[in-house]
Amino acid sequence: MGLRLGMKKFSLFICALMLFYGLEAFHIVGGEIEFITIEPGVYRINLIQYRDEAQQQNTDPDGSVTVYVYSNKDHRLVSTHLLPLSAVSDVFYTNPECSIEELKTSRVVYTSVVELEPARYADAEGYYIEWERCCRNVDIVNVENPRDTGMKYVVEIPPLWKNWKPFINSSPVLLKPLSDYACVNQLYYTNFTGTDPDGDSLVYRLVTPLNSSASDPAVPIPQPKPHIPVYWAEGYSLENTVPGNPPLRITSQGLLTVNPKTKGLYVFSVLVEEWRDQVKIGEVQRDFQMLVRDGCDPPDPPVVGIQIPGNDSFDPEVDVLTYALEDDKCFDFFVTNISVGEQITLRAVPVNFDEELDDLFSITQSFVNPGQDTLVVQVCAPGCPPIRDGPFIIDLIASDDACPLPQMDTARLTIVVEPPPNQFPDFTSLGSGYTINENEVLTLGFTATDADNDSLEMIMYVPGIEDPSELGLFVEVTRSENGLMEGTLTWDTNCQIYDFSSLKNFQLALLPEDFDICEVENPNVVWLNMGVILPPNTSPEVTLASDHVITARDGDVISFDVLATDLDQDTVNLSLQPLGFQGSGIGVSFAEASGVGSVNSLFQWEVDCSLLDLAEKRTYEFLFIAEDEDRCDEVNQDTVVFTVNLDIPENNRPEMREYADTVLKINVPFEMDISAFDFDAGDSVTIEFLNPSRLPRSESLFFERKTGLGEVTSTLYWTPECSLLDLGQESGFFEISFLAYDDACPVQKQYTMSITFEVRETQELFLGFEPPNVFTPNGDGHNDTYTLTNLTQPRQNLPPDNCDDAFQYISIHDRSGISVFRSEQRDFVWDGKNVPSGVYYYVIKYDQTQYKGFLQVLK
Repeated sequence: MGLRLGMKKFSLFICALMLFYGLEAFHIVGGEIEFITIEPGVYRINLIQYRDEAQQQNTDPDGSVTVYVYSNKDHRLVSTHLLPLSAVSDVFYTNPECSIEELKTSRVVYTSVVELEPARYADAEGYYIEWERCCRNVDIVNVENPRDTGMKYVVEIPPLWKNWKPFINSSPVLLKPLSDYACVNQLYYTNFTGTDPDGDSLVYRLVTPLNSSASDPAVPIPQPKPHIPVYWAEGYSLENTVPGNPPLRITSQGLLTVNPKTKGLYVFSVLVEEWRDQVKIGEVQRDFQMLVRDGCDPPDPPVVGIQIPGNDSFDPEVDVLTYALEDDKCFDFFVTNISVGEQITLRAVPVNFDEELDDLFSITQSFVNPGQDTLVVQVCAPGCPPIRDGPFIIDLIASDDACPLPQMDTARLTIVVEPPPNQFPDFTSLGSGYTINENEVLTLGFTATDADNDSLEMIMYVPGIEDPSELGLFVEVTRSENGLMEGTLTWDTNCQIYDFSSLKNFQLALLPEDFDICEVENPNVVWLNMGVILPPNTSPEVTLASDHVITARDGDVISFDVLATDLDQDTVNLSLQPLGFQGSGIGVSFAEASGVGSVNSLFQWEVDCSLLDLAEKRTYEFLFIAEDEDRCDEVNQDTVVFTVNLDIPENNRPEMREYADTVLKINVPFEMDISAFDFDAGDSVTIEFLNPSRLPRSESLFFERKTGLGEVTSTLYWTPECSLLDLGQESGFFEISFLAYDDACPVQKQYTMSITFEVRETQELFLGFEPPNVFTPNGDGHNDTYTLTNLTQPRQNLPPDNCDDAFQYISIHDRSGISVFRSEQRDFVWDGKNVPSGVYYYVIKYDQTQYKGFLQVLK
């Protein structure tokens, strides 16, 4: 009964464990991964989870998560990173008064700063970072079998090394997730957008959510591409993720909208593409859930209108509102269909221009007071129009405070405003450009005038240069008054002060700007082509005391001198750049060096294939770089590529002896030697259990992991326990697998072998028990004690316990029944010193079996 109860408890534990993992996974409703560059070689990885905090069986977030980095080139695993839990915060509603108990979300952040060698992440196709988890919320309606459907978060990143230097980029940072619920037959809208730390362009689109690689275990190891999408439930698809009129959609700018027709919990996924210079460089995918409720019954939206003084027939849908310079540009904007207690919010949105319109409304927010059925607000068009030579369009929007999202109405106005007059400044012609020798100074005088007598300033700009003074460019104003400015442009080309090494020719923009009332930018930019002629300088030269391409084997030592010379007798610097790998990590030795006119350094590499990933790479290229330090720090260099092709023979797998299936007895000790061999010269071979987690649950099972050169043997020890058999079961079969593997290059090989053991009960051993019936405790060292263990005759030893019959005690008494010895230990020892010679009687008691007999003591 004890064993059966134990097995039942074990089964209940497994079920509880599965339920625990299931519930824990159901709490995750969305999230994404972020990859942020702190500086070249130092990066931050964030994994963000959004969790359902409304569940009654909620669990705490995991203490940490592990993300996996794969290469897009060949989908190999590059690295893994542990991210500890960092922060937990609430996601707030747009309108806190609209909160409901069934929608509470928290934001959980896991983060770590990691150091990555950019040159190791140089694959042109980039990399992807993954995290997986099982399972999704059981209440999701648009995914087939959500209980057994996992989730996968992925961020695609560009290479960290491009064009011989670190490539700086951070993935998009997505802003807040859905904090509100949607309602049946009501338009839902939100900006599901983000920002890019590098200023890259972001494009949004809906995609199918991703499934995990496996639903068991609860936290699977993320697998490389191809990614596995979820299966849509019947009637759902990417085009019909949330059914409605319209169904769920997202614009390329990130505006998410839907007018749902059925309630439910829906999962969806948004892909955010990152573009730079019209090239896609990365993407991040965010999963999330949308709750759609029925019976929300919001109030009717407000209704807006416009009243133009003196023009009662004005229709904003067809008419253009036109103002002369001297006109009063204010009109009434009125809001009707409002209720007492509502809060009305007003805002203006530019349509065909980008400019803030904060001062358009006289007020931007108002409560509806008792007796008030119309809200009237004054709107004044700007006296300085955002578009000077044509109409500008604005949307005047009034919204209420309805739940879950404000209801709104919009009036679109097309306006033409006559701008205040302004003439742009005139500027003295300075020619098309200038080229001068290094260390010369160029000085040019200029005059700028303004017909409107506006005050003036001179703006100087060089594309790509934040401060033109870095190139020795300076503007000095010698005379400044309304309508007039005089001054000089000076260019100092001393390369000992200013760096022209990478910018010998450039464009200089000069712009005289007037301070007119509307601050209209002067379009009349004067462009000058500027050039500096640097002193002549020859490039250094690199020479190798070796062939440029060689073949090497494991154990070879590659050693040669590298020489760099410079005919100008400049200081020359000699360095080494491994191409696509880390030289120090494979044992390469080369010291960077500097010298005047010439310099040399020793390259040395003892090829050790244990340090190499030969399955990935068998050709290693080393770039030697010589660069001189001339007066103007101009980049002059010579490079030589040294190539090593490795010739490493293939590795043969080790072998193991095969063993027949074996029968074991309960509680009977068993030993077996297990051997493995490797016939490749110099290989070590290791032997161990193949999968310890799948071994029989037995405390006595032991097999030591051992390693030997060419051959190894380890002993399996096992005394099978009754717990291995179910109640009433007489035998059971157990397969135990062993693993042998070598340490050779280029690819470690292995061999597996399994033995089936039948574990049987030992009832038959009780039938042959014949305990000895005499012993001589006379101190002569022969047969001086009486025991029933470790005797040379197996039939004389106590039978081993079996699952139903275990040893309890031995009792010895004299003819009168008086006890002279008793023990409950199987390994008892009686020395007989407390009794005289004679005949005594024993009882050996097991749970079910009993042995009686006599014992003669001779002294």
